[in-house]
Amino acid sequence: MNRTASHIRIAIVDDHTILREGLRKILSMEDDLEVVADTDDASQAAAIAARENPDVMLLDLRMPGTGGLEVIGPIHDASPKTKVLILTASDDRRDHVVALSQGARGIIMKDSAAETLVTAIRAVHEGQAWVDREITGTLLEELAHRGSGADSDSGGPPPLTTRESEVVDLVISGCRNREISERLGISEKTVKAHLSNIFAKLGVRDRLELAIYALNRR
Repeated sequence: MNRTASHIRIAIVDDHTILREGLRKILSMEDDLEVVADTDDASQAAAIAARENPDVMLLDLRMPGTGGLEVIGPIHDASPKTKVLILTASDDRRDHVVALSQGARGIIMKDSAAETLVTAIRAVHEGQAWVDREITGTLLEELAHRGSGADSDSGGPPPLTTRESEVVDLVISGCRNREISERLGISEKTVKAHLSNIFAKLGVRDRLELAIYALNRR
């Protein structure tokens, strides 16, 4: 199969041989995707990242011995450009939040359709965050319990105004635009304007990415 310079290079870390072989077959059917390495041992993930510099690494959270959560940091140290996409059967939202806080760019369940996985890989490669719809609600609930912490003075994106920080805190707490409007005494149109400014300043696309950004800035 001919490959172009824009194809996405993928590594797979999962202890189930049949799953890895199935993923290879599924992904090989896409012209822009290429599996460059796979392993059943999470302790080898960083070495693979350093050697292959994959664009995306599919990483199982729970494996014998070294678990996926333990290697997200080392993967990024070994290959900063590599985006980690968690591929898991676990619905433990605490694990999901920890994975995202350590730098994973997305979470997809193992029972997802093949086309959903392909879409998730492409989205993460393009810099978007990806979380399966079925777990988005519980994930945001967990983030709300942990608090936002999005307002940081440690440099980076332009600082938020006091009002924008208030909007962020309410978004992370699970409030919709109408609730934010009522709590802050402003119109829903103004809330939407604040959100547009916040997204632009922080380089995020939606509420979920805002929540993940806030978590990573705690």
